[in-house]
Amino acid sequence: MEMRTYVVAMAAFVALTGCSGADAVDEPLGEVESAATGPTCSAQRARGAVNKFQKGMHDAIAFAEGTRGVGNDGYNIGFAYKRFSSCARHPNVNTCRGICSTASGRYQFLKRTWDPTARAIGASTFEPENQERGAQYLIAKVRRVTVPATRAMTAAEFTNALNKLSYEWASLPPGRYGQPVKTRAQLRSTYCAAVGGC
Repeated sequence: MEMRTYVVAMAAFVALTGCSGADAVDEPLGEVESAATGPTCSAQRARGAVNKFQKGMHDAIAFAEGTRGVGNDGYNIGFAYKRFSSCARHPNVNTCRGICSTASGRYQFLKRTWDPTARAIGASTFEPENQERGAQYLIAKVRRVTVPATRAMTAAEFTNALNKLSYEWASLPPGRYGQPVKTRAQLRSTYCAAVGGC
């Protein structure tokens, strides 16, 4: 069977049957191989993409998602901690480990979330600076959370932000989707450390 036909057939199979447990299908939804060369996932690329207070919130999200400090500080980490070697584009690999997900990058963007986000921010790649801008877009424009640009968030502002952002990131309290979450205290500590104190 031709590879492209195989991939389309497998994607249709997963869509119809779902995947879980031992019967899980771990195949890319898009092309079989993504671009696999180039140092495009270097965490250094993200420096300065957003201000330090925005980055503090992003660090708290990455900590909750389990990507902070893993691989290239999470920028090359997919669902279930699968690593990818290029950030030329969202890898779009549907990984099944009890549940199936295309979540990728430091902020675990689903492919269906990344595509409109990338269009909105004018990003043609999945490189770290674009992942930062994409996270900020989801925070500010989609979830309508204002992260002050010149000061740390108060405890009340931070709690309100987590409540709104928990609809986007399942690992944030109060835990809307049944997956493990970090506590507000852990996230507040991570945020305050990242911004130089609260």
